Amino acid sequence: MRRICPNCRESVPAEGAAWDALRSRPDFEELIRALQKQGALAKGANPLAGSRLFKGKGCIQCGSTGFRGRLGIFELFEIDDEIRHMMTRREDAMTIRAAAVASGMKTLFQDGLAKALLGQTTLEEVFRVAL
Repeated sequence: MRRICPNCRESVPAEGAAWDALRSRPDFEELIRALQKQGALAKGANPLAGSRLFKGKGCIQCGSTGFRGRLGIFELFEIDDEIRHMMTRREDAMTIRAAAVASGMKTLFQDGLAKALLGQTTLEEVFRVAL
């Protein structure tokens, strides 16, 4: 995904359509727990309180796009004994994925969201690439 230009990066309040779409996701609470486990969000009653997002306002170095360079996002799926047994029983992919996420699998969306909260990319870019 595109990386925010470090030269013209600015902090913006965590609000807007993308933020509302994030809050309305059915797996929102699960996302919050995963981000807290990764250290991208603080633990507490309201972990999103005071959260800031970033964007590039555009400059000469980024060609007025607000982005400069690329950033990798990754999905990590470790196969444990339970998942291995599910595969040998030829269970459907959605069941295996649900079990993997429940056991701590990091999804593309979770990794992208962590990078947005750390100021490396925008929330809109995460929605564009990871969904």
